[in-house]
Amino acid sequence: MRKIVLAAALAALSFGAAAQMREAIEVPPGALDQADVDFLRTADAANIDQLTFAMRVTGRDRTSVRSLAENVLSSHRKSDDALRLLAAAKHVELDHRMTPRAQAEADELLRRDVDVDRLYVEDLARDSKDMIALYEEARDSSRDPDIRKYAETMLPALRSNQRQAEDRLARAGLARD
Repeated sequence: MRKIVLAAALAALSFGAAAQMREAIEVPPGALDQADVDFLRTADAANIDQLTFAMRVTGRDRTSVRSLAENVLSSHRKSDDALRLLAAAKHVELDHRMTPRAQAEADELLRRDVDVDRLYVEDLARDSKDMIALYEEARDSSRDPDIRKYAETMLPALRSNQRQAEDRLARAGLARD
């Protein structure tokens, strides 16, 4: 089997953990467990959703959450790069498209008659919680060591995004249970 270098992308995510990284092991087409294929595809859609939301917010003239959206853009761009390399090594095709639910929510972020900052932060807190659960499941149950490593490497950024969103909600008196 051929080895594909995934270390650089994962190292960019983990800032200094390059020594812990290794090359991704290529698997034959169709050999990856279906749960791992599903994880890669779901993670891909979630990344595209978050990238789109963040770009819509940073593209606005007036927003109080620009720095949060820029952090989300940065972490999900790095995640997207690593995920594409990982999916290629595992012979998994990614759609690289938004989910239908997210498309409707992204359209809301373009409207001028809604509180975009609040909508963005509420959606980010919700979506981060879902993504953390998805990544923890992959980290804990995947049989593929590269997928486990990718999930483990991305979790701190997801938790940071969630924490920042929840902090903003709490400061605005909108804390979620």
